[in-house]
Amino acid sequence: MRIPWAPFAFLLLPPFSSAQPELSPDALFLAKVKLRAAENLEKLPNYTCLETIERSRRRVSTRRFELVDLLRLEVGLVDRKELFAWPGSGEFTDTEIADMVGHGAIGNGSFALHARSLFLSGIPDFTYIGERIREGRATHRWAYRVPLIHSGYTMRVKPQKGIVGYQGSVWVDASTLDLLRIEIQVTEIPPNLPISTSTETLDYQSVPIAGANFLLPQSSELTIVDLQGNESRNRTRFSNCRQFSGESVLTFDEAPGAVSETRKPSTKIELPADLEPELELRTAIEPGVTAVGDAVEAIVTKDVKRKGVVYLPKGAKVTGRVWKLERLQSTTRTEWEAGLLFLRFSFDNSYGEFHARLTPPFPGSTERHSALESVRVHTVVRDEPVIDPRIGILNLKGERGKLPLGTRLNWRTLLPPSQEKP
Repeated sequence: MRIPWAPFAFLLLPPFSSAQPELSPDALFLAKVKLRAAENLEKLPNYTCLETIERSRRRVSTRRFELVDLLRLEVGLVDRKELFAWPGSGEFTDTEIADMVGHGAIGNGSFALHARSLFLSGIPDFTYIGERIREGRATHRWAYRVPLIHSGYTMRVKPQKGIVGYQGSVWVDASTLDLLRIEIQVTEIPPNLPISTSTETLDYQSVPIAGANFLLPQSSELTIVDLQGNESRNRTRFSNCRQFSGESVLTFDEAPGAVSETRKPSTKIELPADLEPELELRTAIEPGVTAVGDAVEAIVTKDVKRKGVVYLPKGAKVTGRVWKLERLQSTTRTEWEAGLLFLRFSFDNSYGEFHARLTPPFPGSTERHSALESVRVHTVVRDEPVIDPRIGILNLKGERGKLPLGTRLNWRTLLPPSQEKP
């Protein structure tokens, strides 16, 4: 029996504007803080960072969080919009991150939108709390509140969504008035959203971009509790931030398994349907180390040919990414579900799209025992349709659930995209 895990998504929309009240002494001090934040936010160039998200959950009957999966994405702030891409692809999109990831608890707004909503909108009602020592550092703290009627904070629990009210705290450095921390607690939740509480914290640091220093999120932690008391927790780290250039393909050395090409193939070819390449993994897949979005590489183990024509020679490289690596829950054992999406092949001076479906290792069998490690791997027949038929779904048994280097998987090519019916 699997424990259901509702997918959550968050979206910050620009709130309605409101008139500024007359400034009191406390408000004058707050105005300085807002001005400091606004200078940072308005001068920010278009930039991108590597975003690594550790997703965990804790059932109401247990006391500890269990790792669900890791996600690795490129997130960019471009023309004041949050955009996302898989690492190394350079294909940024304004698609909501929940639709891009497709499953599990996920949210956006942490990268830049929360700060802009608090300091540039004029909507939040701030109350000065006083000077506090936080982690050995002198800080000023304000409490704030954004009622639902003025909020632009939308939460989505597929397929439902609704605007929520929220409140929290803002911490700034006492000497520089630089933003250090934002705390967010959802307080007004529409009845159609099946959650009881949601909290998030964002910590900031100075980061050099394009020859100047800017305050950017360093990390965040989002916790969601459903109506049954089950908790989902996302811990996010932002790293390797740099200026965004729309004319270049962005890659990050930090992404494990990143594949680099020393030259670009010059001849594109198509593979016919029903070829049966066997691929050997050159990238190990391991929960807690490998993240969804990481690059994955394999090689063809033997010539793939038909009627004397070699379409994929032995040693041809096939690359793609990890589409899913999620812990599944049952009453008897722990297992992991892995999804691999191979996208491209290359050899010599040729390349093309790898359009193929994962198949059982040999006729009449759905299991394969790795020679490198006693991990059983088998294809899974799913009741629900897979979004992309090229995604190979496997079950990895045991707490570690490792798919080791050298694992061999069988594929069958599909009809080339140019021959598919519209």
